[in-house]
Amino acid sequence: MTDISLVVPSSPFLINQTTFPPLGILYLASSLKNKGFKVNCVDLGLSYSPSAATAKIVGISFTSPQRDQAYKLAKDYKAAGKITIAGGPHATHKSKECLKNGFDYVIKGEADDALPSFLEILNNSFSNIIFPIIDAVEPQNINRILYPDRTALPIHQYHYELNGKPATVIMTSRGCPVKHPCSFCSKITKKFRMQSSERTAHEILHINDKFGFEAFMIYDDVFTINKKRLKGLVDLLPRNKFIFRCFSRSDIIDEEVCELLHQLGVVEVGIGIESGSDKILKMNMKNSNKEKNTQSIKLLRDYGIRSKAFLIVGLPGETEETVAETEEWIKEAKPFDLDISIFQPLPGSSIFNDPDSYGISFSYETSYFFKGIPGKYTSVVKDTISSERLVELREYLEDKYKNKDYLR
Repeated sequence: MTDISLVVPSSPFLINQTTFPPLGILYLASSLKNKGFKVNCVDLGLSYSPSAATAKIVGISFTSPQRDQAYKLAKDYKAAGKITIAGGPHATHKSKECLKNGFDYVIKGEADDALPSFLEILNNSFSNIIFPIIDAVEPQNINRILYPDRTALPIHQYHYELNGKPATVIMTSRGCPVKHPCSFCSKITKKFRMQSSERTAHEILHINDKFGFEAFMIYDDVFTINKKRLKGLVDLLPRNKFIFRCFSRSDIIDEEVCELLHQLGVVEVGIGIESGSDKILKMNMKNSNKEKNTQSIKLLRDYGIRSKAFLIVGLPGETEETVAETEEWIKEAKPFDLDISIFQPLPGSSIFNDPDSYGISFSYETSYFFKGIPGKYTSVVKDTISSERLVELREYLEDKYKNKDYLR
């Protein structure tokens, strides 16, 4: 009999819900199985039914845009007599809200160690004295964390391609190395930790051997933070066998980093540019500027590496003039690709916690997402530009500049 079912809600706001397997619950599946628990994983974005969660105990991991789906699931599972546990980014920052919406327990933070320990307590006769909110102790040495259990879900039913090759996702660090986080950032972890190059190379080779993948999306917030580790990966992995996509920051993209990425086989780098206005970047603690951002795009191009610029319309301080500056930046820097989202204050972020200091107000009760299906975006923010106008400006930039060859 299954001891626990781990569930990821659907994300109906996304263009494609089957891009990558949900590594969060796959890490937990490994930790739980290592302690002798029987686990089944359920990804409702992959056409699973909620009834596939067969265990008496159900853990649901979700982000803020998924909260409505998660709360409905929790209430339905409770009505069926199941014990419900909330986890993930939204549960970490809105634990009391989760308890009001169908959850019996909440685990805040990284649950690799906390969830197996909690289940052991829950299964004994003293389970009724457990406080409903559990603060997880973060695993400090992530080299010792087991690989995600990629057999717990049908990994080849997820579809992402890199240069025409089937690709899968891997994480080689946790947290963000930036000392002062961006105003809009919502993290569940307090400390940045990296896997060693040896551990990372071994995991890549393991995935290749077991599942056949030669292309990887490295989902670290800032994969390029440590040049020594990059060089280690270049030395440890066979040359010209694998290709990668990763994320970086413009202020750490230099000639040496680009050369190492080129040698490693990185074909595309995503960078959080956010805005083409220095005023907006400074106000939102981005620690970058237009000049750095433009230089990073051009450096990557010089080394034959594609760039994808992530932009946000509607950050605090946004005006028609600052959006025009963003448009000018796009035309000057000419990133290979763009991802333009609408600003939504996420629980746990500086803006969400203190909107008055940023001069904005917003409606939290309205369900919202920051990345989704074109034509269905909404804004919940009230600033110098109306919510409706922010959506219009986002759509204008996307329609005019995304996937346009003349930018390349």
